[in-house]
Amino acid sequence: MSGYSPTLSSLFYEIALTSLLEIFYNTENGIRFVIRVRQWQLDVALARTERITNQLEASLPNATRVLDTDVTQLQHDMSAILRLRKEDLKKAERRHNQTLLFCVLVVLAAILLSWVLKHRGKKLFELLDIE
Repeated sequence: MSGYSPTLSSLFYEIALTSLLEIFYNTENGIRFVIRVRQWQLDVALARTERITNQLEASLPNATRVLDTDVTQLQHDMSAILRLRKEDLKKAERRHNQTLLFCVLVVLAAILLSWVLKHRGKKLFELLDIE
């Protein structure tokens, strides 16, 4: 091994091991966070952001499906409520018409009774023996 000459990759590996502490604290100039550390922090933040974005994009179809189901259920419920309200309105209108018809019949009966009593009241009283 007397003719051993380190290759470029082995030198880089040795430099990387010795300079690991320099990444976190550079003793030469006293800078705690060198550019490589800041870039590493940005890369970690970007990776985290991309992971969250991918999770949100993956959950988007499921959320859309759930919302579509909810909207469909709401439309079904609203149409059922509308149908019930229409039926209630028809029943109320029928009751109103029946009440109105009853009132008209009572008024007509009262008019007829007053006319009978006015024109034929004496004969009616004589027939019934009412004095």
